[in-house]
Amino acid sequence: MSTLSRTVVQFCLPLFAAVLLPGAALADKPRSSSPPSVPHAVVYSVFHGPVVLALAAPELPSHRLGVLRVLPATAITDATGAELGRLDAQLVTSTIDYPTAGDEVRMSVLVFSFGQGTGSLSGLADQLVVSGSGFYAGSQDTVSAGTTLVRPITGGTGRFAGARGWADSEHLGDDSWRHTFHFLKD
Repeated sequence: MSTLSRTVVQFCLPLFAAVLLPGAALADKPRSSSPPSVPHAVVYSVFHGPVVLALAAPELPSHRLGVLRVLPATAITDATGAELGRLDAQLVTSTIDYPTAGDEVRMSVLVFSFGQGTGSLSGLADQLVVSGSGFYAGSQDTVSAGTTLVRPITGGTGRFAGARGWADSEHLGDDSWRHTFHFLKD
C-alpha cells in the first residue's frame, strides 16, 4: 500500500466511524410505534350553531367524486356566546366507498375570520386556516354528532400569521360545533 493510500485510510477511517457508525448503532435501538407528543403553548376554542351545507351542483348525485359542499358564512362565538367573527368552509369529496361502501373521504378548508372587518373589499385581517381530510357517511352533509375531526392548522394572517398546530372540530350532541385550536410553541 502506498503512503498516499495509508494516509487516506488513516484519515477517512475515523471519519467513517464518527459519522456512519453512530447512525448504525441507532438503527439497532427499538423505536416507538407512536410519534412523540408535541408541546403546545395555547389552546383556544370557538363555537357555532348547526350548519347547512350547500351543494355546488344540487341536481347531480351527491355521492360521487368532486362533489363540492360549501358552508356559507356562519357566525363564530366564544364560550359565553359573544360573537368573534365568522367561519367560511368548503368540502370536496376525494374518495368514495372508503373505508366502507357508502362512505367518503372529504378534503376541507375552514377559514376562521376574526373581527368585524374594515368595510372594504380586503376582508378581515385576522384569519386562521384549517385544512385536512376526514371520513364521512356519504348520505350525510357532515359528520355525525359525537364525532371529532382533527385537522392541521395550515396558517393565518394578522395575529395568526405563522400559526401552526392542529384543530379539533367537534360536532356536539345539540348539533352545535366546538373548534379547539392547539397552537404549537415556536
